[in-house]
Amino acid sequence: MQTVTRAFLVSILVLCLFTPMNTQAQLTPVGVEVECNESTIKINVHPEQNAPVSVTCTVTNTGSFPQNVDLDSNLDGNDFSLSLSESSVELDAGEDATFMATFSASPRIEVLSEDYNITATVTSVTIGSDPFTIPLGQAGSTSETGGSVSSLPYSRMDLEVSNPSTRNIEAGGEATLQFTIFNDGNRVDNLEVEILNLQEIEDAGFSFVSDPFFRATVNPGASSDQGTIILEAPSDSSEEISIQVELRAYSKLDTEAEASEVSVRVVVAASSGGGGSIGLDSMDQDSIAMIAMGGGGLVGVILLLVIISRLTKKAGKQKIAAKEAKKAAKAEKKAKKAARRMMKKAGIPEEQIEDEFEDDLDFGDLDDMDDFDFEDL
Repeated sequence: MQTVTRAFLVSILVLCLFTPMNTQAQLTPVGVEVECNESTIKINVHPEQNAPVSVTCTVTNTGSFPQNVDLDSNLDGNDFSLSLSESSVELDAGEDATFMATFSASPRIEVLSEDYNITATVTSVTIGSDPFTIPLGQAGSTSETGGSVSSLPYSRMDLEVSNPSTRNIEAGGEATLQFTIFNDGNRVDNLEVEILNLQEIEDAGFSFVSDPFFRATVNPGASSDQGTIILEAPSDSSEEISIQVELRAYSKLDTEAEASEVSVRVVVAASSGGGGSIGLDSMDQDSIAMIAMGGGGLVGVILLLVIISRLTKKAGKQKIAAKEAKKAAKAEKKAKKAARRMMKKAGIPEEQIEDEFEDDLDFGDLDDMDDFDFEDL
């Protein structure tokens, strides 16, 4: 009896397989459907965040008999991979089953997209206890779902300072910071370098000869042109200045991407002399005393030079006066001699002439000079 029944069912199945499609759709002896809860897959390929993406798919037996269904997948290209948790399932009529489709990609790959598809194919129908193989390509025996898988763009950079050692400069000198940015992301990126503690540096008296920032558009896997930031130290610093210049590189396209930071120390020596002033607070008492003595001696020398200058001028005036007095005395003496000769010729006695021309030369008249008065100084 069972043999007759099985033969009858097989006959019906064969009849259905070769029945026109519009009629077969009503009988549906063989049928399968497959679908997934996502069709667009995006994978993070950041080297520190890269992870596979899995989606849930369902395969359903829409036929009238138990079926054996094979599952398969296909990807265009070789940049991604797709694996299924099941390769085949056995389903009773109207039954469904779930399986996982897992997508993965190598880290750091560029931004790209590929199409994929997942196929469910009925390979056999079981009637009673014996399976009946379904002819390949039989209508209703195959179902397919598909979509696209792509890699997400990410930003990553590495700031490299040419010489990260301490910059030792003089007051008023310049410190030059040179650097490059390596684009470790998977796309062309707009990168920028800035000084994090800009206000602190300006408050310390520094100024910028160049812009305090640097911008560059860099291809993935490449470095930027060399960037330069130049600082000028204050010129009137009485003490040494030591400050840390904090540089930060970041992406303008992805502000949430991790930045790259480097710091460089700049040390400025105290200005020599401080513009001619002497730092007395940094000297001992003996040094101050010697400076005071030296200062006093200098004042004395200056005073002596002033006195000599004044005396020289006054002595010059006195010499001129003495010369004029001597000239007057000589003239007077000549006049007296001439008068005496005339008196002698006139027969005047010698005694009377002597009484008339008593020669009392008063040298005090020649020395009639003002006493030196220091108040004139």
